[in-house]
Formats: sequence, structure tokens, C-alpha cells
Amino acid sequence: MSIALETLGSEFMSRAQAAGIDPEIMHRVIALSSGGFDALPHNGAVITLLAITGLTHRQSYADIFVVAVLIPFALTLLVILGASI
Repeated sequence: MSIALETLGSEFMSRAQAAGIDPEIMHRVIALSSGGFDALPHNGAVITLLAITGLTHRQSYADIFVVAVLIPFALTLLVILGASI
């Protein structure tokens, strides 16, 4: 998230201001949505979690998907809908 915002942050901010989007809401949406992309199988945190628990990707990836992808995605949608109202 920090790399993307450092590179494209001013562009995102100008587009948000042009569309009348609150910068706090925009930051919340970016933070929530970027968390969902952080659960890829080769992620160091996922590999460490599996090593500590002694589980394989096959055994635990459905659970990891729900916690690290599905829930952040659902919350991102809720924040966007809430901000739109």
C-alpha cells in the first residue's frame, strides 16, 4: 500500500477530490482492499503461519482465504456502500 500510495497517491487524491470523496474514506477503502491482496500463497506471513501450525496450504488455505481475503473484501464493500449513502 505504501509503495502504491507513494507512486500514485497524488493522482488518487486529485481524483477523489474531483469526485467529492472524503480522503479518510478513500484511505480506509485502500487499506482494507490492500489487505486482501496480502494473502497470496507465497506471502511470508502465510508461510510462517503454516510452518508454526504444522499445516499445509491445502489444509488451511480455505480458512486463510476467508479471514484474509473474503472478510476484508466484504468490509471494503460495506465501507464503500456506507460512504455512498
